[in-house]
Amino acid sequence: MILVTGPNGNVGTELVAQLAGQSALAFRVAAHSPEKIAAKYGDAAPHVRFDFNDRSTWGAALDGVTVLFLLFPLPHPRTAKQWMVPFVAAAAAAGVRHIVYLSVPGADTTKAVPHHAVEKAIRASGVPFTILRASFFSQNMCRDITTHAVDVAKHDEIYVPAGRGRTSFIDSRDVAEAAIRIMADPAPHAGRAYLLSGPEVLDYFEVAEIFGQELGRPIRYANPSLIGFWRRVGPRVTWDTLLFMTIVYSLTRFGRNAPMSDDLPRLLGRPARTMRDFVADHKARFTGADAARSVKVATPGISKAIA
Repeated sequence: MILVTGPNGNVGTELVAQLAGQSALAFRVAAHSPEKIAAKYGDAAPHVRFDFNDRSTWGAALDGVTVLFLLFPLPHPRTAKQWMVPFVAAAAAAGVRHIVYLSVPGADTTKAVPHHAVEKAIRASGVPFTILRASFFSQNMCRDITTHAVDVAKHDEIYVPAGRGRTSFIDSRDVAEAAIRIMADPAPHAGRAYLLSGPEVLDYFEVAEIFGQELGRPIRYANPSLIGFWRRVGPRVTWDTLLFMTIVYSLTRFGRNAPMSDDLPRLLGRPARTMRDFVADHKARFTGADAARSVKVATPGISKAIA
């Protein structure tokens, strides 16, 4: 039995969709809002109510689970200590036999990254594990949480403060498929940490060119300042999302967001999807009607992480 946490994130969404489309692997979705999973997948995605912040939900979620797909929904040192580290211990105590953890590049060496503490706890748990350190998801370009699709649809521009920095984009569908392959036969991957990236590194001028070619209209990269980015995007997103994007795009600007590896195609047995593949498959998200649903009134508090 596989337990999937973080079903609403970039990878979790694709993971549930792919698992729901097959019958060989038994799985359960640990969902903060199980009614949404039920409405979307019906009986194809068994689910249980789960909240990292409510330990009374942990037992039912972990019951009978042998493989855990673990996603850190709100990466922060506090939530790492209060939620993730205790949950790893609970999974070990419940008899989980393998943990697949979605992490980020550099988490093994950078203690300031919240994922570092989680990786350390997993290694200390005694449970066999596989760590997937994934680069920046192409799907962040059209997620409701980032609202980037709105800028493409309404202004024909990509509006992120990344300068000429390059990004190693990865398609979350590929990461989900790789995770399923590992969970179907985890033993060969025990103790391994994979750096997952797409097949290319691009700056946002190049990304805009690809968008324009696929959408059939000119798309420009605005290359805004941080202040300009805050003024436009700030009213559309929560404060923690704005902070996260500021950090990510600042790292990109300074050349710190372009790791490359051939681990992903080796796991998949095929080439990884490109940015062009992503745009071609998601054209509707960058047109007016579909992108408009990405606009939400920002409210104080914590949003779902871009993960």
